[in-house]
Amino acid sequence: MPEEEKQKKLSACSRHRYRFIPPCTPENFWEVGFPSTQTCIERGYIREEKNPQARSRRRQPFNVLFTPKKSQEQS
Repeated sequence: MPEEEKQKKLSACSRHRYRFIPPCTPENFWEVGFPSTQTCIERGYIREEKNPQARSRRRQPFNVLFTPKKSQEQS
């Protein structure tokens, strides 16, 4: 068989390969392990704010919310 005819036969048999092209994997998808914090910041996974907001404090302390009731203390 001539080379040209072989190529035609081969492409006729394996046409399904060209119907669907799989999407490319995301960048750094196949890297195993956890990246360092610096790497995460460079890739944009972590944003650092220049002026972070202060966390609000609770109005009532937790010990007030979770103290046992008086009726349970007397038993």
